[in-house]
Amino acid sequence: MDTIKFKLKNKTTHEMSVPELARWACLLEGIEFITKRSEELGIEDTNVDWIKPLALQKYIDERFEAMKHDLTVEKMMGRL
Repeated sequence: MDTIKFKLKNKTTHEMSVPELARWACLLEGIEFITKRSEELGIEDTNVDWIKPLALQKYIDERFEAMKHDLTVEKMMGRL
């Protein structure tokens, strides 16, 4: 399985598979979108009533294959 290695701030190395990294990237992308949208709507960051875990899971599931492809291409081009 194809993996990607990261050098962490504590000088250790961590290795992830492309699918694992794609899932994490989708989660971060989803959270960034939620943060931006909540700021636009003026929702307080302490208000958690809007959180819909199933909607976030659906986003991750729908975005996963495209993200995995994007990461694979970036790795092939030497950017990861």
